[in-house]
Amino acid sequence: MKHWKKGLCGLLAAVLMVPAGLAAPVSGGKNLSDLEGHWAQKEVEAAVASGWVDGYPDGSFKPEKSITRAEFTKMLLDAIHLTPDSETVAWMKENALTEDIWGNPTEYTPKLYDMSGHWLTSQGWLDAALYSGMVVPDDYNGKNFRPEKAIARYEIALMTDRALGLVYPASQPVEGELPFTDKEEILDWMKGYVNESVKAGVLKGYPDGSFQPNKTSTRAEAVVMIQRMLEEMEEGLNHDITVVARYKENYKEHGEEGTILQEEETDQIQLQVIDNIIYASLNDMYDVEIDLIKKYGKESADKLGVAWWPIQQEMIAGITNVSSGSLYYYQMGNEIYYWESNGSEKMFCAPTRALYGELMVPVCDLSHYSREAQDEWKGGWDPETNTLTLLMYYRVPPERYS
Repeated sequence: MKHWKKGLCGLLAAVLMVPAGLAAPVSGGKNLSDLEGHWAQKEVEAAVASGWVDGYPDGSFKPEKSITRAEFTKMLLDAIHLTPDSETVAWMKENALTEDIWGNPTEYTPKLYDMSGHWLTSQGWLDAALYSGMVVPDDYNGKNFRPEKAIARYEIALMTDRALGLVYPASQPVEGELPFTDKEEILDWMKGYVNESVKAGVLKGYPDGSFQPNKTSTRAEAVVMIQRMLEEMEEGLNHDITVVARYKENYKEHGEEGTILQEEETDQIQLQVIDNIIYASLNDMYDVEIDLIKKYGKESADKLGVAWWPIQQEMIAGITNVSSGSLYYYQMGNEIYYWESNGSEKMFCAPTRALYGELMVPVCDLSHYSREAQDEWKGGWDPETNTLTLLMYYRVPPERYS
């Protein structure tokens, strides 16, 4: 699923949906009247040129103007391609789950009580924020978002961590003390998020050694922090690797047992290479697997059975017509995942990542690779041809073997 590509219609829609508070678009980014010599000139001009932030109708940018929660939310979502019309947001909304008061899975229907009639709601940005997990209602007193309140630095840490898929590590205890002179002002529940955002290079401390979690941010500061987040998120995007999908299915039919084995090159799987590890989009791999099942398999498979947990940033996946015990649980930022059929815990070679809302899983460690593709998304690597082979192993339901 190529969710990271925004078509012309999506770009035009984003331009038409810019609220008055964010201003009408200015062509390019180098003609903004109040940016010359500003410390964030380069970053702001790049952001305007990329289309996820705009100047004002009078040709200014107002870099020192405070940015509100609503404005930052729209800016962040647009930067990571989670626009109201994106396929990824539609997928998240369709498959979103949470827990009820008894701990059972139930449909996720998030609600903020003070957003009726706000432009963030009417233009679809609020749904994008809620169902992607960028905004969680329980984080706000009385579930009131107060969209026109100036956003604080700790909130930016929280939202950029979520965009980077760091909810899991941010929710773990922080080892040692945070290295800031005002660390006592950072509430316990914030510490992990502040720590992760600093490690990712998105937020930094001040020259006096403080972090100032409650300090509000300007438009220029917000742009710079989102640019840093994008640099971290988009690291190692790679289009020079050949990907081969190897489809394998064991079957028993009319007393005969056999194996289907087919191989095809595919350009449908988004890859990243970071620190000598190849990451691949989990949704893309399952989409390719389903296509191969339809093309070659003895069984039929119409779609991927999934659930998306926005608050935990967790995805449950399994081909729909496989027995119910074949579901896998993957979580952004976690190297551990689970196979429900036997309750076993499995481990990737590195924590999973997030790219434009996609869950990216490590499929090959180039420092310790095998040439042969294996199950559980362990890709085979051929350095001579720069080829990654991924095994699409389809497990026929057990009753077919009886």
